[in-house]
Amino acid sequence: MTKTMLAIDGVPLATVERLNRARTIPLARYEEDGCFDRFGYLKDLSQYHELDLENVILMADLLGPEEDFDGLVTTLEDMSL
Repeated sequence: MTKTMLAIDGVPLATVERLNRARTIPLARYEEDGCFDRFGYLKDLSQYHELDLENVILMADLLGPEEDFDGLVTTLEDMSL
């Protein structure tokens, strides 16, 4: 019997929840960028920079949530060159 895993765009729901719980920046800042939550922001960044969402999540985890609007953006810009 196959076990079905809940996922959003291929990312396990547990990972989405973990990313959103790790947020240290006020939710209003993500909403200013047109995103509902941190995961949505990371997904938008992956699309904008044409990078795999998995790689964006990895970089977000490495840099930490406090770098979502600074170091993460700069790193993704460098990666997409």
